Amino acid sequence: MRNPLSMAGYALLSIPMLLTACGGGGDGAGSWPVLFPAPAPTQTPPPAPVATTQEKCAVFAGASLAGAALKEATLVPAAAGAAEYCKVTGTLHGTLNFEVHLPTVWNNKLLYAGGGGWDGSINITPVSPSGATAGYVLVASDGGHQGNALDASAFLNNPTAQADFGYLSIHSVNEVTKEIVRKRYGSDAEFSYFEGCSNGGREALIQATRFPNDFDGIVVRAPAYSFTELFQAFVANGKALAAPGGQLNDAKVSLIGKTVTTQCDALDGVSDGIVSNQEACTFNPVVLRCTAGDADTCLTDAQIATANTIYSELKRKDGTTVYPGWGPGGEDQGWPLWVTGSAIGGTGLQFQFGSGLVKYWVTGDPAFDVLGFDPEFYSAGLRLAATTLDATPDLRSFFGQGGKMILAHGTNDWAISYKGSIKYFNDVATTVGSASTRDASMEFFLQPGVQHCAGGVGPDTVDLVDAVAKWREGGAKPSMQNIVATKLDSTTKAPVLARPLCKYPTFPKYKGSGDVNSPDSYSCQSS
Repeated sequence: MRNPLSMAGYALLSIPMLLTACGGGGDGAGSWPVLFPAPAPTQTPPPAPVATTQEKCAVFAGASLAGAALKEATLVPAAAGAAEYCKVTGTLHGTLNFEVHLPTVWNNKLLYAGGGGWDGSINITPVSPSGATAGYVLVASDGGHQGNALDASAFLNNPTAQADFGYLSIHSVNEVTKEIVRKRYGSDAEFSYFEGCSNGGREALIQATRFPNDFDGIVVRAPAYSFTELFQAFVANGKALAAPGGQLNDAKVSLIGKTVTTQCDALDGVSDGIVSNQEACTFNPVVLRCTAGDADTCLTDAQIATANTIYSELKRKDGTTVYPGWGPGGEDQGWPLWVTGSAIGGTGLQFQFGSGLVKYWVTGDPAFDVLGFDPEFYSAGLRLAATTLDATPDLRSFFGQGGKMILAHGTNDWAISYKGSIKYFNDVATTVGSASTRDASMEFFLQPGVQHCAGGVGPDTVDLVDAVAKWREGGAKPSMQNIVATKLDSTTKAPVLARPLCKYPTFPKYKGSGDVNSPDSYSCQSS
């Protein structure tokens, strides 16, 4: 047998000879053949096509997401004062409609715009200017039903509509919006904000108390935070007007408004048509009592009684306060729409809203005679409605998660009294333990001469979304931001007057010199 090692050596020696025979010999400079060729280089696949903005928008049309049926998705081109965005509409459980605006250039934030009245339609326009111009994802809903904001009939024996309007619709739509945002941008919003006025202000407080983790910052304007108490006051005012001799015509309403202005205007240091020192304005309608018969230049005793009903606290039979009443100012501008109804050819909006609560929430009788409503008799129904509709002052959880809140209210608001907001602000301090605890996370501003949400003789344009965002994200309290409120010309939109926005209980007081329309001529004072 041959030696295995010898055989191995022979095999090794044979390799070069085989190679030489195949052309591997010569002068030693030849190349050795490749016995195992290298694989062909790998081809890099072309990059996936990048979806266009139009395609990123269109993907939402007809889609189902987070339990919602999305309907339309339309790319809206940029226009004057508005950047390009994708408008998405959808519905939850068939009756809750919503709309989301997804900006092409996003600021990584979300802003939910609250509703108004009894809702029934979508109003996605923010009150604060930056809400529409700073790149927020915008969202709004119709409250869970469709109809006129004055019409409460949708709530009759309808627990779903009641719950959606009362407290659930915004939270539900907000959860869907989060999924839409993730799908469009690939990430969550870094900060989420809410702004609402009137019923939207109530919705703001409902979110803060029932769903304290939904929003990082909340702007609450003129909140109807307790529908059941506010609307009882509406009904009481309507009863006073309907009493024999209690009605007030436009001439008498104008007389009241002008008398208040004459008496209280200069209390802020300048006579400019704006009553800013509201606390010092203690108008008593008895000064206008007729001395000889009735005339448009005076008030009868029955008319004085009507005015006093409006200005005074509404009390229960046990003496406790239902609603604090309204402060004087701007009657000639606000009463024809909200109180007497002369501006709309009939019943004032106060009584219309109060009637909706009584008929469709409390008594369950659409034919009920609201002028005969006895709140003591229907106290159980009012308490039940309050569990769905009314916000509490318990903001402990919202403050605890770092939430910041701005409360603002016009002093010439004849829909919702600024005194109600003062009460709520004080109640928050009691509930959270102290004024200092409240003030670390909440600030309150009165807006002199401003009517309901906007309008009036005072400066009604002020960007509170920007203010609350700076507070939540950067730590600067609104009262330290030197915020200025302006009044814009209705045609040119140019500022015609401006005032510093003063933290309650201070007001803008004229320094005694300088342009009366410039904010630099005023300082925030308490007296």
